[in-house]
Amino acid sequence: MQKPIHSFLWHKVALTAALALVHPSADAQTWQQTIEPKNPSPLKWSLMNQTTDFKNQGTPKSAPIPQWKAVEPAEVIHAETESETSDSEVVVVHLPSGATFANDKAIWRDEQWHPQISSMVPVGFGPKGVMATAGVFGIDCTASGICEQPNSWDDYQDQLERFGEAQYDLSLGLGDSEKFVGLTLTASLEETQLPLGDRNTQGLQTDKNLFAEYYIGAHLSRNIGPDTAIRVGVKNWLDVKECGLSCGFPKSAYGVISQRFRLKEDQNTWFPNAYLTLGVGNGEFRPLDEQVRSSIAAQRAEGCQTYGYIPDKPCNNNTLRRAVLDAANYGQLTPIGAAALEVYPGFNAIGEWSGRNLNLGFSVRPFEDLGLVFTSMWNSLLHNCDYGCDISVPDQKGRIPLPENMITYRPVWSFTASINLKF
Repeated sequence: MQKPIHSFLWHKVALTAALALVHPSADAQTWQQTIEPKNPSPLKWSLMNQTTDFKNQGTPKSAPIPQWKAVEPAEVIHAETESETSDSEVVVVHLPSGATFANDKAIWRDEQWHPQISSMVPVGFGPKGVMATAGVFGIDCTASGICEQPNSWDDYQDQLERFGEAQYDLSLGLGDSEKFVGLTLTASLEETQLPLGDRNTQGLQTDKNLFAEYYIGAHLSRNIGPDTAIRVGVKNWLDVKECGLSCGFPKSAYGVISQRFRLKEDQNTWFPNAYLTLGVGNGEFRPLDEQVRSSIAAQRAEGCQTYGYIPDKPCNNNTLRRAVLDAANYGQLTPIGAAALEVYPGFNAIGEWSGRNLNLGFSVRPFEDLGLVFTSMWNSLLHNCDYGCDISVPDQKGRIPLPENMITYRPVWSFTASINLKF
């Protein structure tokens, strides 16, 4: 009986071990058969460590659960993508253009002077820091004589010497029109010693100097954006003159607004900018027929004989001259304006309405690093009262023609040369 019992126990142990290998429980222990000794003996089992690697036995090993946490946007790492731009391609970056300023009529922007955007019409832009302008203005024919079509070059030179005029113009700009307000002081010197017109004394023995007759103006400007500005002022506000009542420039008040239009992002190409100035002015900006009417009214008010009025006692010559000069000052406001197109950096095409007539021309700055500017204009292009007309006068029967010494029969040419400085 002992042998069957022994055999039964062995089979029971073997079956239990096989079941443990197939379905191990959490508390199951792993057993391994020991090396059989030379002398067979009953089976012996030993306890093994439960961390035995089952990888090679076909049992999968559990993968660790990934752990996630929030990160800041700056810590996010983005995958780099290959650039589609070839290394041989050049990327051009255009720096933005800065705000627009001016002292007189030449423009200052991006640390550089640019040509004028008008000739006779004031501009709205004002100074930035300290700016100075010195220039000479000349015109080949004025109201001091009849401007006829010349028959030859000699005839034109004769008109130039008899009826032309020239003056020195100085401007000093102070303040900051972008952050606060800009102040521009102007001075016009009538005596130039140039052979233009009877009032200049080139080649004559005279005691007159540059400061014999000069006129001072004051102008305030304010930027209301990088490309928009307004200016108000008075030309020839104060006068200092030795000529008395025999000469004088009209006092003219005005107000204008100027706008720059950026047509191109690249400022070093064709047609990068355009400028527009609109406003009102009086004095020299009034139409010629309006100036004549004001002069007639002033003479009547002073008791001087004129159209439609004969006094009981004629006035003296000084009273008459004073009335004529006073009538040239201020008076009725009239629209003025100018437009300029920057054809290429350093060259502007200009068109303007001076209040009297249409003027067209151009302004050039030949050197980038020097504020030297030349402006050439053809004035009085429209055949209005500048070319003669009849006007009505109170208490005067019919209409009267304008005096011939105040009109022109041809366009009038003017030229300006100026040097502009920024400190």
